[in-house]
Order: sequence, then structure tokens, then C-alpha cells
Amino acid sequence: MRAQINGTELFITVSGQEDRPALILGHSLATSHEMWGLQATLFARHFRVVNFDMRGHGASAVPGGAYTIDQLADDVIGVADHLRLKRFHFAGLSIGGLIGQSLGYRHGDRLEKLILSSTFTGINGPDAVKLWTDRAAAVRASGPEGQADGTMSRWLSAEFQKANPQTAQWIRDLITSTPANGYAGCADAIRDMNLSAEKLAAIKVPTLVIAGEKDPGATPAEAAKIAAAIPNAKAFVMPGGYHLCNVETPHLFNETVLAFLLGGKNG
Repeated sequence: MRAQINGTELFITVSGQEDRPALILGHSLATSHEMWGLQATLFARHFRVVNFDMRGHGASAVPGGAYTIDQLADDVIGVADHLRLKRFHFAGLSIGGLIGQSLGYRHGDRLEKLILSSTFTGINGPDAVKLWTDRAAAVRASGPEGQADGTMSRWLSAEFQKANPQTAQWIRDLITSTPANGYAGCADAIRDMNLSAEKLAAIKVPTLVIAGEKDPGATPAEAAKIAAAIPNAKAFVMPGGYHLCNVETPHLFNETVLAFLLGGKNG
């Protein structure tokens, strides 16, 4: 379905029985709701799964200019409101995890449990600001194709890509088909993120932080930092995992997520 959310049109899919608890999924930069293809069907056995393309991605509209993490989090709330979901679980990966942090401290009353995967936190220093500024400018000028090789090397191990060429090509195609303005608008949001430890300390919902052991950006140390800042949060490291651990090691990822979501009050 398509819905007008916060001034833009978003593409939304819903699966699972309507009377089950809701789980909203937040995908990474330069993918779409399809990134959760190895999770959505299994998760829908237990939840009403809401999977959508964030603004500027997939089949959603592509507003121009810079986006913000809080704006993207408000889009999640807009999707929940459109579907009349008073409360929901949220699982976000990469920029989806940044969005999840914003949801946690700004909209915690709407959340049941929170999963932050392959993500980071804080306020970017000068080097990171330059990196994201340059990346956004390059994508606006030449499209996302020039980002594909470097992104793939961070997202999936070379061994996995060699052994699973069709899966690797699927992810590469998601990257290269991302609209330039949507990619760049979200890169601007990452550049300007403001996720202080004080904000994370205000997150009161049960939270699980997942990191790939070999993720070069969203490292296990970064996951531990996030988990330490959020009261009673737990961290889990995916053995051998890179950034897209939901794709490279989906069975362990799925079991870890479901054990947390289907467990007791504190996971």
C-alpha cells in the first residue's frame, strides 16, 4: 500500500495476523524493505510485521534536500498511526538503528521492545562529517553506483560474496537502484545525527543491540557503548558477522531477534 506520511508518500507492506503484536522493521541506507526478505516471513508467524521503504528509498517518494534522523523516526510514528498501531516493537539496522534510538528517547511510550542492529551513536566529529558530506555530494553528482564496491566490502564478507553470488548481486542491485536524492538525504541525516549518551539514558524500553563481529564501521565496541548508555540494554555479537548480518547469517540473526522479542518482559 501507499500512504501519505508527514508530507511524503511511503510504500508499506503488512504481513501476519492483525491480532498479533506489531513489529515495524527499519532498513539500512541504500536498500529498501526488501532487505528484510530473509526475516519477514518467519517474523510474520509471530507478529504483524510492518515493512516499509523509508523516504527516498525503494518505492517511496523521494523528497529533495537533507533529511534528519528525527524526521525519519517521525515517519515510523506516522506509519504506525496510519495503521492504528498504538504500540509496537521496532527493529532497525544501520540507519534504521539510528532511527530506533530517536524513537526510543522521543517516542518511548509507543514502543514495546527495541532492537538496534549494526549501528552506531553519538555526534560525528570533523572527519565523519566530511566523509558523509563528500559521500552525499558524490551521490548527488553521479548516483550511487560509485559507492557500490566500497559498501559491499563493508556489508558482506568476501568469502560470502564469492560463495553466494546471487545474494550478493541482490544487495548490490539494491544499492545501485537507490534514488540519488534519497541516498544523499539520508547521508545528510547520518552526518548531522545527535544521539548523545544523555538521550540514550532516557530510553526505558527493553533493548537489544546487535553487532557483527567483523563489522568495520558499526563495531562490537560501538554496540557495547550503546548498550551501556541505555538502561538494562543487552548487547549480542554475531560471530564472524559483517554489517548485513541479517543477510550473511540470517538463521542466527532470526533466532536472536525472536528469542528477545518472544521472551519475558526483559527479553
